[in-house]
Amino acid sequence: MSERPVIQSRARRLLAYLSHNLDRLVVDAAVVLTWMLVSAALFRWLGLPQWSHYVVLFLGVYAYAQLSPNWERPYQSPPA
Repeated sequence: MSERPVIQSRARRLLAYLSHNLDRLVVDAAVVLTWMLVSAALFRWLGLPQWSHYVVLFLGVYAYAQLSPNWERPYQSPPA
C-alpha cells in the first residue's frame, strides 16, 4: 500500500481532492438533480401540498447521502 503524499498548499489540496473525486461529484449532482426534478413533477402532477414535497425531497437527499460512498482524500495534510 502506497502512502499518500503530503500537500502543503490549501489550494493544491482542494484541487487534488476535487480532481480525485470528480466522478463521484458528477454522479452525486446528477442523482440529486434528478431526484429534485422527478419529485417536483410528481408532487405537482398529484396536487400534493408543497410542504410535504420539501419533506420528501430532504429525506431522499439524506438517504442518498447515507447510502452513497464517502469521498476520499488522496493526500495527507501537513503536520500542525
